[in-house]
Amino acid sequence: MQVACPTTHDYGVLRPQADSYPDQIEVAIHALLDEGVDAGRRALALIAYPPRLIARRPALARELMCRIFHRDHFCCRYCGGRTILTSVMELIGELYPEIFPFHTNWKGGVTHPAVIGRSAIIDHLVPGAMGGSWRDPENLMTACWPCNAIKADYELEQLGWELQPVTTDEGWDGLTCYYRSLWEMAGRPKPTFHEAWMAALEASKPRPETDLRDA
Repeated sequence: MQVACPTTHDYGVLRPQADSYPDQIEVAIHALLDEGVDAGRRALALIAYPPRLIARRPALARELMCRIFHRDHFCCRYCGGRTILTSVMELIGELYPEIFPFHTNWKGGVTHPAVIGRSAIIDHLVPGAMGGSWRDPENLMTACWPCNAIKADYELEQLGWELQPVTTDEGWDGLTCYYRSLWEMAGRPKPTFHEAWMAALEASKPRPETDLRDA
C-alpha cells in the first residue's frame, strides 16, 4: 500500500527521476561496445563515483532531536506535512493493539499506516555520505518518513525539491502534549525508554536565546 503525506508540492512520482543516469549509462555502453573499453571509461567518467570510505553515522542525542522537532514545530521541512513523535503512536498501539497495531521494527501487517506515514524523522539536508555534517543543527531537518525515504542520499536540487520554511503554526507539537497521559493510561510501559523521551522533550522546549548547538 502506498502511503503519502499531504504536500505543498506536486512531486509527481515517489522515486527521484531528476538525474540522467539511464541515458548516461546507455551512452557509456554504446561507447564500450562500439569503440572499446577506454571509450566506455571516458563516457562513464561523467558520472564517476569512486569508492570512498564513509564514516559511520553517529547517533543523535534525543535532546538534539527534540530541539530540531520543536524548532520545526514537528512539520516536515520537505512537504510541509505534520508529523507525530513515533513513541506517542507506540503508546496508542499499547492501548489499542487490535485497531492501531505497532511493531518496533515497523513490520508489515502489524504496523498501522499512520506510523509509517507520519513518524517524525531527523534528516540531513546535505547527506552525510556527501560530506554534510552529521550533527550541525543547520543541517538537521524534521521530515516525515516517506519524504525521508525518498530523499535518501540525494540533495534537494537532484530531486527538484525546495526546503520549506519553518511553519508559523506553533500549535502543533507532534501530539507530545499528551505523552505522559498516554503513558500512564497504558500502564507506564518501558519506563526507561519513555521517561528518557519525555525528559528530552521537556529539556529541549524553546527558550529565549537558546542555541541548538548547545544540545
